Amino acid sequence: MVSRKKERGTKTDEIVNMCDIFKPHGECPQPRTVLIEGNPGMGKTTYCNKLAYDWATDKKEREGCFQKFQVVLLLKCRDIKSNLWEAIDDQLLPLDVQGEEKEEFFKYIRHNQSNFLLGLDGLDELPPGQLPVLKEIIQGRMLPHCQLVATARHEAGIKVRECCDTLLEIEGFTEEDARKFITKYFKTIEDLAQKLLNKLKRDKVLRDLTANPLNTALLCLLCDDVKGVFPESRTELFLEIVQCVLRRYRKKKGLPETIADLLEVYKSQLKYLGSIALNGLLEDSMYFQDRQLENLASDLLGFGFLSVQPGSSKRRPCLCYGFLHKSFQELFAAFLLCCQLLDGEISPQDLVADTRYFHELKQVLLFTCGMLAAQCEETAVALIKSITSQANKGKSDDFVFVLNCINECKKEHSDLQMKLARVFGSVLQLQAVNLRDKGLNAAAAAALAEAVKTNSKLTKLDLSLNKIDDAGVAALAEAISINSTLGELNLSLNQIEDCGAAALAGAIKRNSTLTVLYLSGNKIGDSGGSALAEAIQKNCTLMKLNLSWNGIGDPVGAPLAEAIKTNSTIRELNLCGNQIGDASCVAMAEALEANSTLAELDLSWNGISNAGRAALDYAMKINSTIAVHTFKLICKLTNNEPSMCTLKPAAKPNCFNSFHSTRSTLLHSAS
Repeated sequence: MVSRKKERGTKTDEIVNMCDIFKPHGECPQPRTVLIEGNPGMGKTTYCNKLAYDWATDKKEREGCFQKFQVVLLLKCRDIKSNLWEAIDDQLLPLDVQGEEKEEFFKYIRHNQSNFLLGLDGLDELPPGQLPVLKEIIQGRMLPHCQLVATARHEAGIKVRECCDTLLEIEGFTEEDARKFITKYFKTIEDLAQKLLNKLKRDKVLRDLTANPLNTALLCLLCDDVKGVFPESRTELFLEIVQCVLRRYRKKKGLPETIADLLEVYKSQLKYLGSIALNGLLEDSMYFQDRQLENLASDLLGFGFLSVQPGSSKRRPCLCYGFLHKSFQELFAAFLLCCQLLDGEISPQDLVADTRYFHELKQVLLFTCGMLAAQCEETAVALIKSITSQANKGKSDDFVFVLNCINECKKEHSDLQMKLARVFGSVLQLQAVNLRDKGLNAAAAAALAEAVKTNSKLTKLDLSLNKIDDAGVAALAEAISINSTLGELNLSLNQIEDCGAAALAGAIKRNSTLTVLYLSGNKIGDSGGSALAEAIQKNCTLMKLNLSWNGIGDPVGAPLAEAIKTNSTIRELNLCGNQIGDASCVAMAEALEANSTLAELDLSWNGISNAGRAALDYAMKINSTIAVHTFKLICKLTNNEPSMCTLKPAAKPNCFNSFHSTRSTLLHSAS
């Protein structure tokens, strides 16, 4: 456990190890009393328990990093009903200890104070009226020579800071601390530990939450409950965490367990917390004062979602509150908005009219969509329509945001997400959408595909440089089969492999509007390339196909040649940066002799030698259409040095006779 030293309320850069808390410093050469502050769940009680355990097992004494005490007494402040001696008797001494033995023990403590360490855990949990009693000890009026460690939240710590020699703050977990905690928690179930660690790796917001050890423990509990299968949406995940926190709160208060939805049980408190959260977000303020909690302070503070920071004024000290993490503030703000939408207090149009929800408050609107989807599909549909109206203004980020909102509405055993996507498509009015490098994955592609099915306006869609895989492109392929307006689709630099290419090939066979398709920089191999080549044979609208920088090799030569021979619409075919060799060149050269529409064929950066060049050179002599356009070719010569050539109509090369004699062999290899 690590603490950061504070100089009278101001953080410094000094890190203090748990065994060095009585180390001299600039303000006190020989500290006697140490106050350790920290937000809820940061590990104050764990620190005290570890301190007592290490003393009891002589660990720190063996390591030589903690002074030797004859007696260490750790008291839970919430259980102190009277004075110190009765608390020691009640919490620590055996039930059968006799009165005389008890007095002897107390006498020993009074006479050996310098060998005695007293721990007071949780000053903020003291029963009413008990703080003055313990303050006497902290000030040194009682047991002035004993060493004392006290822990408290900030609101209680501020009341005794002036009495303490050293003030420390527990900062919480580093990412490595969280990893170690999770690994130890699931020490006998390693696969669950790995699933949680993988989840944290993918989600920065959850990773940030683990700075609070309690949150880390809650995530472990949640992971254990769901057996590593986390909710698909972030909304569901955070609501599950809230349920865990509320169950813990009820247990701490001694309330009975219940199967009721705790979000409903504490709806009024959470709505009020949401109003504070939303006001803070709208005013760009992270903190609010204690008077804003009103008569709900006990519950709202007890939940554990709020942290406390003392005010900066020394003359008029006050307490400021803030949420443990901004994500919780956004969640409770969304909880309020969801309630207001369902109760008719605000309309989806009124909510979306505030453009801040498309910029700094995006996560609030995402949470709102997720909550609405779970409670009222009709209102969720109305909200998506209103959000789409904002996307129609033409900003690509707003378009992506609609997709994210739709994905946040996932419900198990429900098609609501796809229904919302179709609503999005029917309302969308844009003709060209550029979503290049927006981090779109298969889920976003699936939602987009449903939108494309019902849309009648979109003609140009750029999805290049994203993370769309075979599953995502299969959904898009199904949409292309149905859509009757899309003319240009760019899927370059994604994660499409042979299965995805085959799905696209099936769509191309049926589609009658797509004229331009970019698939450059994917992972399409021979089977995918062959499927696309065969599709071109039947398609009569595609004019431009880019398959550059994939993994297409000579087995694709024969179907490509057949496509070139029979297709009458393709104008540009880019096969740059593949693994095409002489066999494919021979097949395509023969096809070029019959083709009268292909204007540009790019075979640069392939494995073509002089034999392939010769075949293509001869084909160009015959093909008058392609001859009048630049024909690019980087030939891999016999000495393995590439050279750039631009081929134009030329006389029959001297080597062509010998090459022609081997044409049948090369064609056999291509097939």
